[in-house]
Amino acid sequence: MKSVKIIIIVLLHLSGNIGNACSMYKITKNGKTFVGCNHDAWLTTPHIWFEIGSLNAPYGAAFTGARYDGKNGYAPQSGMNEYGLVFSRLSSYHPEIKNLNNKLKITNPTFYLKDILHTCKTVEDVKKYIEKYDQSYFIEDVFIYIEKSGKYIVVEPYKIIEGNDASYVLSDFCPSITSKEDAKRLDR
Repeated sequence: MKSVKIIIIVLLHLSGNIGNACSMYKITKNGKTFVGCNHDAWLTTPHIWFEIGSLNAPYGAAFTGARYDGKNGYAPQSGMNEYGLVFSRLSSYHPEIKNLNNKLKITNPTFYLKDILHTCKTVEDVKKYIEKYDQSYFIEDVFIYIEKSGKYIVVEPYKIIEGNDASYVLSDFCPSITSKEDAKRLDR
């Protein structure tokens, strides 16, 4: 009887809806911008690290991440540079589109993400940087870059959305293909 109770408890525990939703928000008020990020995952190696600028990548930055990428170190999940430029990476769904453009291919995503914060001051700088590359490499991701003024860009695999709302919330979806009603009731 005791083993039956244990099995039932284990089955009930395993049958629960386990969510791994990432989310972020930004609020700009009285000339100050605040950003918060939540990265839910099963990765057990979270890290925070700092990188100083160099001749080719002049701006220092702090990053968070948990996925080790070999010689590249940890892949950043979010970060902020010394100019207050912030980014957050969230998982998302976007149907694949045959992308027949002549943009540069991303061959080292960890370097690519770090280099943006090491070389850009504003979201306009980020947009110019990103527009050179085929973002479909990140087919399962959506990014947001926010500068200290409160301006932001949402970077999807095939689209960049610019904004300057006083408050903005983003979770695991691409705004260009998700209605506001659907975004409010996304399953975890």
